[in-house]
Amino acid sequence: MSYSAARYHKASELLEQIMAASTAADGVVDRYFKSHRNMGSTDRRFAAATVYGCLRRRRELLAMVAAVAPDAQQIDLTPARLLVGVYLLVNDAWLAADFEQTGFEPYARLYEVALKTFDRTRLTEAERLNLPDWLHGSLSQQLQGAELERSAEALSQVATVDLRVNLRQVTRAQLLAALNQLDADTQLTPFSSGGLRRSSRGPLQNTQAFKRGWFEFQDEGSQLVSWLLQPQPGEFIVDYCAGAGGKTLHIADMLDNRGSILACDVAPRRLEQLQPRLKRAGIRNVSSRVLTRQGQDELADYARTADAVLVDAPCTGSGTLRRAPDIRWREPKLKALRETQLQILNSASRLVKAKGRLVYATCSLLIEENQAVIDAFLQTNPGFSRAPVAFSAADSTFAALQTQDSVLAAHLLKTGELQLWPHRHNTDGFYAQLLQRR
Repeated sequence: MSYSAARYHKASELLEQIMAASTAADGVVDRYFKSHRNMGSTDRRFAAATVYGCLRRRRELLAMVAAVAPDAQQIDLTPARLLVGVYLLVNDAWLAADFEQTGFEPYARLYEVALKTFDRTRLTEAERLNLPDWLHGSLSQQLQGAELERSAEALSQVATVDLRVNLRQVTRAQLLAALNQLDADTQLTPFSSGGLRRSSRGPLQNTQAFKRGWFEFQDEGSQLVSWLLQPQPGEFIVDYCAGAGGKTLHIADMLDNRGSILACDVAPRRLEQLQPRLKRAGIRNVSSRVLTRQGQDELADYARTADAVLVDAPCTGSGTLRRAPDIRWREPKLKALRETQLQILNSASRLVKAKGRLVYATCSLLIEENQAVIDAFLQTNPGFSRAPVAFSAADSTFAALQTQDSVLAAHLLKTGELQLWPHRHNTDGFYAQLLQRR
């Protein structure tokens, strides 16, 4: 088998496993590479880049095939092998001859010119933008014309690697210098005062800086959600959907080990991942509790005691398509998801004391999961209201938001609502709303 054919087959095999899985693509990729340890680093990079490229451009590429080959259903290839072949032909400039011994060669010779010269204006907007109908419908309500196209293009880009500096242990400048000595190609994030950004994706887990707890991996948008909660030393904070604890760790860093945090989640395994991270960061003021999915009053002993509660609700993850492009091809059950989000928000709100703060957040771009959930919650919880935010003049994060997106900053001050977009802010798409008990 030729070298090109071997690469084609490996990428196709990996994509088939991803398309058949119900779990996230990155986990499938990791397991595949662990079971194929004989693959060199160059071949791994090729397979990963090809697979993620196929996932990002799937709708556009299959629509092109359907347009130039009306009898595409007669193609004697699995969907994954067809998609990999078309992607390499169109995106990586492979020639028909490169597909010898792959099974795709006859189709490459038949469609090579037609696909490479295809007029994309023949496609629908959703096809051209590689958006599934469920996502295109919601985005087109919020963005129009060129901005919708910029948004879709940004969602198809590869995400940066963002770090959050543990400011209790090291300054941002010190960590920046340490990483750049390792040729880590690191820069300051534009908004978060504790963030660093890398354009390359090389491993950092084995560095002394990571082992000493100097930083965690966390998207800048996620850092801004914790920042919006405005935790103050000495407060009692509840992270109601803590997961593996990324935002818990950030909140703890801002509290400087003064006050206390209760991290909750329905997934015991995810909460278990928090413990070694707390130890590495030198954090001592976090306790955890596993919740059941049915319980309404499991935290009754904490009713109206929390200064602030963060609800990072389970969602479609539509704001993270740069990292998880496979999400877009799994249509969510939005009605059921909204009911779950509202139930969680209602349960978490019982913990907030008088004049306490409640932040509802998602990594979603959908109105149905964001503003609609807040509207529904406020209709049945008149004791809460949207809360304007007051930032001190020394808050460099807010100053950066004012400088780079004055409209967002003004809206945040007035309403307590934060909406981050990949194409505007180069973060994951995060939504957060600050509420306050009257």
